[in-house]
Amino acid sequence: MDKHVTLSIDEILGKEFSVDFKGYAPVEVDQFLDIVMADYKAYEALIAQLEGSLNEYEKTIASLKARLLEVEGQNMSRVSNSAQAMDSNASQVDILKRIARLEQEVFGNRNHY
Repeated sequence: MDKHVTLSIDEILGKEFSVDFKGYAPVEVDQFLDIVMADYKAYEALIAQLEGSLNEYEKTIASLKARLLEVEGQNMSRVSNSAQAMDSNASQVDILKRIARLEQEVFGNRNHY
């Protein structure tokens, strides 16, 4: 129960009022307390339901956060692999350009002779 709730259903039910000469009608007090107890029961049920929902949502959030971290890790791995592949492709292109220049130098000069 919440720390701000002072009375429980049993305390409400067991409350005894002293009756003096100009006191309240006991039947009316009992009827009113029955209504208050019904409200308390409804609030307790609602709080229990909301706590259950909150726990489920917290579990879902934790699960989704773990999944998000996993996906981000996979994404970073793919980005890293893609960057490495691009670097490798760039290196291969550079090598091909160098070979073409060398061929141009070697074979290009032969055609002039």
